[in-house]
Amino acid sequence: MQLQISPQIASLTIWADAWNLLSWDSSLGLALSIIVGSILGSFANVVIHRLPSGKSLIKPASHCPSCGQSIPFYLNVPFFSYFFLKGKASCCGTPLSPRYPIVELLCALILGSLYILEGWSASFGFLGIWMMLLIILAAIDIEHYRLPNALVGFGLLVSFAWMIISPQQSWLQALLGLMVGIVIAGLTMLIGKVMKGRFSGMGDLKLAAVLGFTFGPGRFIILYLCAVLFAVFFSLLFYRRVKDLRVPMGPFFAIGAWMTILAGREIVQWYLGFIY
Repeated sequence: MQLQISPQIASLTIWADAWNLLSWDSSLGLALSIIVGSILGSFANVVIHRLPSGKSLIKPASHCPSCGQSIPFYLNVPFFSYFFLKGKASCCGTPLSPRYPIVELLCALILGSLYILEGWSASFGFLGIWMMLLIILAAIDIEHYRLPNALVGFGLLVSFAWMIISPQQSWLQALLGLMVGIVIAGLTMLIGKVMKGRFSGMGDLKLAAVLGFTFGPGRFIILYLCAVLFAVFFSLLFYRRVKDLRVPMGPFFAIGAWMTILAGREIVQWYLGFIY
């Protein structure tokens, strides 16, 4: 007797096989996540370039930032186009910012790493969105020394939705994290004013509060300590070389968040072993 399989079940089987092919140990899944990351990195560059000046993120289509001529799709390949064009616009020869390939490469590597850690999961999507957002904020902070409220608010909405859809920490922990972020960043601002310097601004405080809500109090403290340590190291490295050095905290928040995602628990264990 031959078993008959309905078309619906056969279709489900095909989709299940495709999903298994893209499982966490699949090189195809890793490659796909890297490609998606580079494409998102290309969009991140659009946001970085247009949002601070109030331009639309949708229209017009990709164009030369210097002369305004449209960029054909075959010259708009993430990462590779920059090197193919030798870092210059094909239409007018204006040098292009190295930020373009750097952001695209970072986004590709981060999504690839998250795929290895999380596989195709809800956590992969949530953490991926947050890291893309932090890269955008970091780049804008480097270029303009500000963290747009629209992006910080979007991050809060993403975290709020995540708490509803897949609560991995209690609302109490999230609110405690928010308060810890406000207190720690506020104290940092106060110390900066007392010492007649500028260690952080209101944008940093808002982002710290949202990161505290997202990561919870314990992991946020790890994140903030990592960010401050890297910021201090950067300041000491360039203090004598750059007059009136300003240190944007956005990039260091991104570094701290990434280190917390990758090895937050290991950092705590190392620290406890170090002091005890």
